[in-house]
Amino acid sequence: MPRTPASARPSALLFGALGALLIAAPMTAQETLVREGTLAPTDPVFDESDGRVGDAYTFEAQAGQLVTVTLRSGEFDTFLRVESPSGMVRENDDSGGGTDSQLSFLVDQTGTWTASAAAFGADAEGAYTLTWAATDVGETTTHSGRLASISPKGQPYDSATVSLGAGTVTLMLSQPDQAYLVMHAVDPAGVRRVGSSDGNGALMTAYGAPAGDWTVWVGGDEAQGVDNMAYSLTAVVAEGGSADEFEGRLDEGDMRLPFGEFADIIEVEVADGEEVLFELTSDEFDTFLVVESAGGVPIVKRNDDGESSFGSNSFGGSSLDFDASETSGRGGTWRVWVTSFGPESTGTYVLRVMR
Repeated sequence: MPRTPASARPSALLFGALGALLIAAPMTAQETLVREGTLAPTDPVFDESDGRVGDAYTFEAQAGQLVTVTLRSGEFDTFLRVESPSGMVRENDDSGGGTDSQLSFLVDQTGTWTASAAAFGADAEGAYTLTWAATDVGETTTHSGRLASISPKGQPYDSATVSLGAGTVTLMLSQPDQAYLVMHAVDPAGVRRVGSSDGNGALMTAYGAPAGDWTVWVGGDEAQGVDNMAYSLTAVVAEGGSADEFEGRLDEGDMRLPFGEFADIIEVEVADGEEVLFELTSDEFDTFLVVESAGGVPIVKRNDDGESSFGSNSFGGSSLDFDASETSGRGGTWRVWVTSFGPESTGTYVLRVMR
């Protein structure tokens, strides 16, 4: 049966190994700004090393806001750069799903931020959509830890126990030096989630998560010199947010696709202009997810092993997200195809629709 979580409440993050306390405040108002443009050879040079061009946009941000910047294009492989008022640069290629780009971070400086829309390769051109979503999170306290333990495989790591309320949970990991750190978290229901990582840290968002204790692991590669590296972990619990859960099973009597895969179709209502994330997991088969929107010009997305998917099983999972610009004008009944990566696969699955 679908479930809707209770409203979030102020929560505490307790580090068992460090004995430190982190208070996570509920998120409040959100502002979403959308910029549409076209990348063309006549645009300003974005990267002097290879002559790539790009378009720059400025946005005002307040310290303490949680910002997600997304760059999407159906015509080229996107590349996103965000620069703070002091000149700190964050970059991303493919964290937005497929070849789209996305960066999420907690604003540490009030002022004018610059987001640049570019392509991963030279000579690319075409239309794109840049979305800047800023959420006021109120007062948030973070605690700095260190990768002071070593795993049996030789990887520096640290762990934490997190007690959070129900709602949309965001865990943000950052460190003072450029390094590729990973973050895994097991929620109160026992589902393992994997954060999206880049050189600036890692981010994980769980919509409609239940209240209770989370277990968080932070680690890195010893070869990168991250032994005893300092890091900062921040938890934010959003008021509202919901997750509908559908449990099902692929059986031999189900619809069969042309190359032998069994499939179920689930209809989901999506509101015009809302952000929505679909995640599919199974302990018994390698999942494949297809989502077709409503509207006169529907969007169809497909995914096998999504970066932001749950990681609770040996097969991984599939995930697809749609921002406000993609759902605008497409409210109504969406079709979700649940199937497998290979033929003849059967077994139980869970589809979560998070808003």
